[in-house]
Amino acid sequence: MFQNVLRRLRESRTAELEGTEAADAGFTLIELMVVLLIIAILLAIAIPTFLGVTSSANDRAAQSNLTNGLTEATAQYQSSGQSYSGISGLLASSAPEYSWTASSTACTTSQPNCISVNSYDVNTANDYQGLVIAAMSKTGTCWWVAQLQATPTSITTGETSPNVAFDSAASGTGFQTGAASAGTYYAKDTSPIVSGTNNCNANYPHTRSGGFSWGSSFSNAVSNS
Repeated sequence: MFQNVLRRLRESRTAELEGTEAADAGFTLIELMVVLLIIAILLAIAIPTFLGVTSSANDRAAQSNLTNGLTEATAQYQSSGQSYSGISGLLASSAPEYSWTASSTACTTSQPNCISVNSYDVNTANDYQGLVIAAMSKTGTCWWVAQLQATPTSITTGETSPNVAFDSAASGTGFQTGAASAGTYYAKDTSPIVSGTNNCNANYPHTRSGGFSWGSSFSNAVSNS
């Protein structure tokens, strides 16, 4: 009887030891390499996707600021006798949550709420019927919005800064391509810093040699890089 009990105890102890040895064995080198390979593949897929989503979100933030800024500017246009005259000072008072800068002052990637603003003559000298605002995304892309309350014509006289013309000429300096009538237009530049000069400001489209191109929405914004 005691022999049977001892045999059973020995068998039970042997089974426990075998189980412990199996548990202590762990993963083999091949298994670890396979796991690491799977992790590497997942990272290779996930990182570009994450970066793409982040870039898109940063661009959307800049676009949202411009959209809200344009809404505020339109309200000021209506309350100021349908004129963008003095719009920079008016916006600084009515929408202090944004950093409204002069037309020649560029916004940078470290200024998430910076908007450069300027008014323009559109149809006749001193009519102040045009507005341009610009903001730079953290991606380094500069976005512009132009709102024209009249059909642009070529104005060659009577212009003094910052009351300059939104010119409709077919070539040369100005805002020519795509903005042939009253409306709201959009543009972008993925490389606004040229030779150390940051051109992400509301005055740059007017001073750009060779003209500037515009689209009908942010998604259709013409790149002027």
